[in-house]
Amino acid sequence: MTNVNKQTHKKHATLFVVIAVDHASFCETETFHATCALDEVIVMTRAQYGRMRISRCVKLDYGHLGCEADVLELADARCSGRRRCEIRIPDPEFAKNKPCPEDLKPYFEASYKCVKGTRIAATRRRPLTLFTRYCV
Repeated sequence: MTNVNKQTHKKHATLFVVIAVDHASFCETETFHATCALDEVIVMTRAQYGRMRISRCVKLDYGHLGCEADVLELADARCSGRRRCEIRIPDPEFAKNKPCPEDLKPYFEASYKCVKGTRIAATRRRPLTLFTRYCV
């Protein structure tokens, strides 16, 4: 989805375009994929794991709707600052939060945006895996 905000100042018009993904659901055996353009990086904006509501991942209410964990910090560590990332569901790290009874299958809801990024040169002290970071 593309959100377009338009501001007008006197005789000048400025158009800002930010690529943002509305939250999407990822059921068991599915994979969350985030991808940005070559000069952009991912910034995770929302990440929930559990049984938030009736949806395509939860067909019936067994009395445990609304059991959820905020996993934004975990998703942020894996995805933010990178151009691409993926998270397979179920995820062992997310599951450690145990938001719902173990016999019910949780799902993942996430959203992110793409922002212009900068590359920081690798050094001896900074491993190559930390080569890309983002500036907002």
